[in-house]
Amino acid sequence: MTPAISLRGIGKKYRISPSRSSRLGEILSFGKAKRSHEFWALQDFSLDVEPGTTLGVVGRNGAGKSTLLSIISGVLRPTTGEVEVEGRLSAIFGIGTGFNPLFTGRENAMLSGLILGIEHDEMVARFDDIEAFADIGEFMDQPIKTYSSGMRSRLGFAVAINVEPDVLVIDEALSAGDSAFKKKAIQRMYDLKDSGSTVLFVSHSMGMVKRFCTEAVLLHKGRLVTTGSPEEVVDYYEEMLAKSQEMKDAGHSELDKQLDYEIEHEDEEDTPTKDDGLGTPNTSRIVGGAEILGLELLDENGRAADALSSGATLTVRVRLRYDEAMEESTLRITLQSERAGLEVFSTDTDLEGVPIGRKDEGERATVDFTFAIPLGPGIYKVDASLKDPHAEDSDVARTQNAATFEITREGALVPVRGLVRLPTEVEIHGGPEGQQERLA
Repeated sequence: MTPAISLRGIGKKYRISPSRSSRLGEILSFGKAKRSHEFWALQDFSLDVEPGTTLGVVGRNGAGKSTLLSIISGVLRPTTGEVEVEGRLSAIFGIGTGFNPLFTGRENAMLSGLILGIEHDEMVARFDDIEAFADIGEFMDQPIKTYSSGMRSRLGFAVAINVEPDVLVIDEALSAGDSAFKKKAIQRMYDLKDSGSTVLFVSHSMGMVKRFCTEAVLLHKGRLVTTGSPEEVVDYYEEMLAKSQEMKDAGHSELDKQLDYEIEHEDEEDTPTKDDGLGTPNTSRIVGGAEILGLELLDENGRAADALSSGATLTVRVRLRYDEAMEESTLRITLQSERAGLEVFSTDTDLEGVPIGRKDEGERATVDFTFAIPLGPGIYKVDASLKDPHAEDSDVARTQNAATFEITREGALVPVRGLVRLPTEVEIHGGPEGQQERLA
């Protein structure tokens, strides 16, 4: 039987520079000062996935899970090795990765189908099912840039599962959906599984991996460690985490402590990003009751936002963990201009009318703030804080190191003079006759 997915010697290499100043220093030294280094997100990865398999992919932060799925889906090109996929592949990454923010939901759905090789008439026939599953009402005919993260997630999932894929790739795609949508999406995933589709699945929920998957693989530092039944692989993974914690308790160097912290507070970012090295992890200072596990800046394609054009769309993704039950909490983000030293924008979940609601002890949540950034060129930093509206000290947790991004002069979608471009209406009153009267 021909494998649904065949991977031979897959490797993916990045060149990592700790910060902008380090990159500049290396350039000015004509290569004599070597501050950047090569980072292999995947190395010598080989695997055959038989048709009808539901494969769970587990591993620590930075293990290479998202990189692997991106290569299989064709989003990334491997540095080494070969990938073969049989049949139609559909992938779901985060909050509607790949959508054009200027197109409507309907136009993006149709375009996605055409890219997958589906004829226009066939996509028209499928569209009623896509629209019903997404359940976003009149927003289907509004530009994607007006969508919330949950609406993008709904549409992306609806398109991916209604094109009858032979291979479905799912990378933590349900984090932005509400509980009712998650139940519907999971049921549809089971339907696809029962129909014989091959499914690759990355999730933080080890229980979900055990229940949903027929096989599993464990990645560590970009290499395949073991394959087997979901129960065997998950047990092996949890033993590995337990040993890491024991070593931490026994005492480590500062670097090892930071690595263990990343393992304990796992999220899905496989590639190190600007100003997020091990020396200054973008995590929170815990005040009490909850913790900010990470703050990510993403562009409209779901990739790490290092540099953006003015007018582009930015998503600030904040991952939370509640160390104790909380009836209410409010997550706030702020943008500050490093050049001007001014706070240029601030909002929170209550102000946007999206309350977080009750969270139980140990529960996690991911909150996405998505908005256009009509800002002038310069460096901007983003902070986040979590507040308890009923506590005397309202700060429950806050980020310890701000994330930063740059607005560049190239490719600006809107011209900006000064710090920010404000929505403006211009009206001109009076005509030629009025002008003549004033001149008389």
